[in-house]
Formats: sequence, structure tokens, C-alpha cells
Amino acid sequence: MNVKQIAQAVGYCGLVCTLCHESDKCAGCKSESNCCGRYLSDEGCLHYNCCIEKGINGCWECKDGPCGKDMFSEHHDVRNRTFVKVAKNEGIEKLVEYVVKNQKDGIIYGWNKDYDNLGSEEAVIDLLHNGLNSKYAR
Repeated sequence: MNVKQIAQAVGYCGLVCTLCHESDKCAGCKSESNCCGRYLSDEGCLHYNCCIEKGINGCWECKDGPCGKDMFSEHHDVRNRTFVKVAKNEGIEKLVEYVVKNQKDGIIYGWNKDYDNLGSEEAVIDLLHNGLNSKYAR
């Protein structure tokens, strides 16, 4: 897949579904073969429902996004919130370019991988922007 195709498949919440550890059986919340957020509860995924209701492609297109709710709350890792901010400020394709380049260099995207548990949005942005030259590269 190229950057444009990956960008189109980024979940409403900023998850890069194509690079997810579940991608072999789930094509993300924008697909028919979804095993992600839409099915986590009877109400479905807050971000999915909100974006569908607003007619937007992701939280990065929302004037209030990221909103601080659900996956963007203080109870979750900062990765998704930061990815949405980067997509909002630099564009969704630019976010994907960073992640794909870093992935090729060995900086792994996924649950509990290199972008997780960094502790701050600044650290995630530094890793995205600087890749192997980031002080946060492992």
C-alpha cells in the first residue's frame, strides 16, 4: 500500500489500522471487515459515531478534535491524541509518511510498541519527526 491508501484507512481516532497487529483480520473501522471500536460496546465507538454524525473523515477534521474523550482521555496513552494533533496540523498523509518512514527504519507502530508509553505528546512528536535521530528512539 502507498501513503495515500494507508492515509485513507486511518481510523477516525487516528489509529493507523493498516499497521495494526490485528490488520490481518481487521481492515479498520472504515471497512466492512471491522473488529475494532464499533463493536467494543452496545453504543459502539465514540469516535466512530461522532465522526459519522459530523460527516468527517477523522477527529483531525473536527474543530474540537482531539476532544479529550474516550481514547483521547488522560486515562489512555498519548499516542492517538498526538497522532490526531499531528494530522490536524500537518495533514493525515504527512502523519502516515512519518510512520511509514520510521517503520522502515525499525521504529515500530502498534499497541505497546515504540510510540506508546513515551509519557508526553512532545516525545511522540519528536519520535515522529526525527525518527532514529530522536532521543526517544529505542
